[in-house]
Amino acid sequence: MTRRTFHMDRILIAESNTELASQLRGVFADANNYPMSCDTIKKTRTMLECEEWALVLVDEKMTDGSGLDLLEYISEGIIVIMILAEDTKLNEDGLRGYGVADYIKKPFNPIVLKAKVGTQLQKKHTRFDDGSSARFDALGVAFPEFMVGDKTVYIDKYEFDFDHKEYKYKEKNIMLGDLEQCLLKLLVENRGVVLKKNTLMERLNAELGKEIDGDILAETVQVLMQKLHAFRYIKTIFGIGYMWTAYKDM
Repeated sequence: MTRRTFHMDRILIAESNTELASQLRGVFADANNYPMSCDTIKKTRTMLECEEWALVLVDEKMTDGSGLDLLEYISEGIIVIMILAEDTKLNEDGLRGYGVADYIKKPFNPIVLKAKVGTQLQKKHTRFDDGSSARFDALGVAFPEFMVGDKTVYIDKYEFDFDHKEYKYKEKNIMLGDLEQCLLKLLVENRGVVLKKNTLMERLNAELGKEIDGDILAETVQVLMQKLHAFRYIKTIFGIGYMWTAYKDM
């Protein structure tokens, strides 16, 4: 007989509209959920550091800044659902790059939002109950065809053979240093994913046995972009990290 697991989920609501926040707390408060709310980014960051959360609802427009600024401080494994402004310029592809699981646009029915939250939490519990392992600390979901194991990767006019350390652009060989090669491999293997700066530095330190700080990382990203003419592909996500964009291969 299959054992059924029950979960009490802590939900953090980052919402500057106190009336809406109160309404959402009432909607989510039941035997399975424990909601709390914060009306500023600063308070939300404090709660993220002090408590463990299953899911965070983040309003795009907080009184003290953009809700996107919070994403850097949300630990891997916590579900994020964005509450978007009616006149938002963000789209589904952009949110996916930030690792946002789902979103809802104002004005909205709180019951619809509760259903979205319930769906995401159910997915989370199913993964954990099945013994699934945690993924690399990044924002988003990597494209499987670019994960470790592919001998050569082809993207547009690029050809990357990581096994033999051979890299080409428009059929011309590109010479890359060890740090540049390691960074490129991490970016390409996680195509379409924003890789956090701290995680990249830790991985590069471990791979190369060298102390890589934020300045060295930023400089290496710029050098890599120039050598590969990859300004279209390598993007800096301000305050969070870097990514190789998910353009369709031609």
